[in-house]
Amino acid sequence: MKILKIFLLLGSLFLFVNADDDDGHHKYKHSYKNLDYLELNNEQTAKIKEILIEFKEQYKEFYEFKEKQEDRLKDILKDDTLNEKEYLTILNEIKSKASLLEVEKMRNIHNILNEKQRKKFSKYFKEWEVE
Repeated sequence: MKILKIFLLLGSLFLFVNADDDDGHHKYKHSYKNLDYLELNNEQTAKIKEILIEFKEQYKEFYEFKEKQEDRLKDILKDDTLNEKEYLTILNEIKSKASLLEVEKMRNIHNILNEKQRKKFSKYFKEWEVE
């Protein structure tokens, strides 16, 4: 029974590792907080950790802001007539704040990475977008 479990586990792992993405290319599987693929040294790891901790509070504030703005959008949609100008203004405020936050974070991370690491990091930049 143990051998069967091990075989199933290894088979699943093999399929997961060899899974193709939409383009038919293999992707390095990693999560948002796992930067092992960058092969950071200890100093870089500590600096990026500091950046992520610093931005944690900024993200919290942003998501609170976004939630309030989305409530305003819902209210606009409930009205008899759609105030397109106000709706667009609110959407732009959300996207602008998100973009500014993302640029600041990317600049800080970019300054820590070397050329080789930036190339690797650029392949997964979408995972770092503020939504």
